[in-house]
Parts: sequence; structure tokens; C-alpha cells
Amino acid sequence: MNAPVALTPELLTQLTAIVGENRIKTDADSLQNWGRDHTKHFDPNPSVIVFPSSTEQVQAIVKLANQFNVAVTPSGGRTGLSAGAVAANGEIVVSMDKMNQILEFFPADRMVRVQAGVVTEQLQNYAEEQGMYYPVDFASSGSSQIGGNIGTNAGGIKVIKYGMTRNWVLGLTVVTGKGDVLRLNKGMIKNATGYALQHLFIGGEGTLGLVTEAEIKLERQPQDLQVLVLGVPDFDAIMPVLHAFQAKIDLTAFEFFGELAMQKVLANGHVQRPFETECPFYVLLEFEAPFEPIMDKAMEIFEHCMEQGWVLDG
Repeated sequence: MNAPVALTPELLTQLTAIVGENRIKTDADSLQNWGRDHTKHFDPNPSVIVFPSSTEQVQAIVKLANQFNVAVTPSGGRTGLSAGAVAANGEIVVSMDKMNQILEFFPADRMVRVQAGVVTEQLQNYAEEQGMYYPVDFASSGSSQIGGNIGTNAGGIKVIKYGMTRNWVLGLTVVTGKGDVLRLNKGMIKNATGYALQHLFIGGEGTLGLVTEAEIKLERQPQDLQVLVLGVPDFDAIMPVLHAFQAKIDLTAFEFFGELAMQKVLANGHVQRPFETECPFYVLLEFEAPFEPIMDKAMEIFEHCMEQGWVLDG
């Protein structure tokens, strides 16, 4: 691996003046750790990792990077698989790890203002404490960060009902590549004034600027969630099963996986097979059933799918 070339003593001194000595890392292990995401194709090669704690500090870092002509890479939970957080060319990595505060809750608006480094699960738990629900959910929720979710427009397992991260962002604070601070939409649901610039930054992977804060919409908590696991005979049966259930009840999640995935999970020893029949594919679906007729309807659809040969067991 080539040694980073961008970091000069003067740049290091000025970065330290912005964030403090304990918020800067240049050792090899840290450069490796914070310079990559879950992509394996590129070798990380940043020059320095900085840990700002405010929008103002991020702004100062970006302006300094411009002055020294050094690229900047924003870094969240680094759980991505598309190399969005990989710093391979001597960049300054701006980690949001210390920008992890939930700043404000607005009960009447069902909205919370958070810093970009808030972990997804942290927001989910906070919402639950307020009697609310944050529905964007995926396997990396324990380590992914809201800023990264916004940068990638993350979806997860509840998209069928709740949509992507984009659907839950009511406002953004962004530091542009030039170092300007933009406060976009400011948490408004009803806003018909001009360009909805916040949507350019959602899914932009940090190419247009660094998200530092977000106003996030929350939802009421789901009631009496039920889960069905169905074994299906072939890939072609999956969509008819989805259509049959969606026509009669509102699904909150719908996923499918193969027998090989089932075997991998079973090999870990934490779970048992959901039923004795070994099936080529499985469908997992989730729905709210606060009333008995909804559960009755789900069982009726299940029996219909069995009769059609779309489901072998469940």
C-alpha cells in the first residue's frame, strides 16, 4: 500500500485546531478501519481521519480541504457495499461517529431532529420510547448511521409498506463541497416553494455535500404484527403469493430466500426449521392483525395459495 501523500504538517495542525487532538487519527490501523466500508475491491489509503462534533466543524474541515486541495470522504457506519465510504487516494475521512446526538423531538409533528452519526437502531429505540416508530430497518441497523442511510437512500425489509429512507426525510442540513451550509426544507411536510433540493442529496452518496443533520418523520407503532413463513415449490410461485396477499391485506414486509440460505442459518444452531418440509424457496411476510378478521383473512389466503399449488407448507 502506498503511503498517503496529502497530509502536510500545516494541514494536520489546522485540522487539529478545528476538532481537537483527541478527535484526529493518523495511525495505520485507524486509516485502514475508517478508510473502508464492506467493499473488498479497493485498498483504503486515506491520509487522516477526523471526528467533528458539529456542522460548524464539518464546514471548517471542508473549507480547509479546499484550501489545501485535498479530497474529502464522508464516513458513517461503513456498512455499504458500493465503496461509497472508501478513501483510496489520500483523502481526509470525515467520520460522523461523534455526531451522534438526537437533538429535538416534535410530538405534534411526529418528527425528530438528529445528527448524521445517529445509529439507525438508536433512532428506532428513541422513537419507541416516545410511543412512535421508525420503520426503515435492515440487517445493519445496529451499526449503520442515519447520514449513510440518507446518502444511499437505504431501503431494507419494510419497503413494501413504508418506502425508502427518502420517504422519511423532512429536512436536511448539508455542508456543500464549497463549504456552504444549506438548511433544506426545515422539517415541513407541506412545502410547495421552489426546488426540493433535499432530494438531490438523498441517494447522492456524499458527492454533492456532507449531510450533518436531518429532520426525520416518525410513524405510529404497528399493532399486533404477525409473521408467516411459507415454503414455495419454485421461483415462479413467489409473485402469485405476493399478489394474493396484497389483494386482501396490507403487508408490512415481504422477503424471499432459498433453501441454501435456510441451511446456512440452521448451521449456526440458533433456530430450527419453521416446518418439516424442505422447500426450494421460502417466503416471509409480515402484517398487522389488531383485529381477528384480518388473521382469518390471512389464513383464508394461505389456504387458497395451497390449493393453487403456490405453497407447499407454512
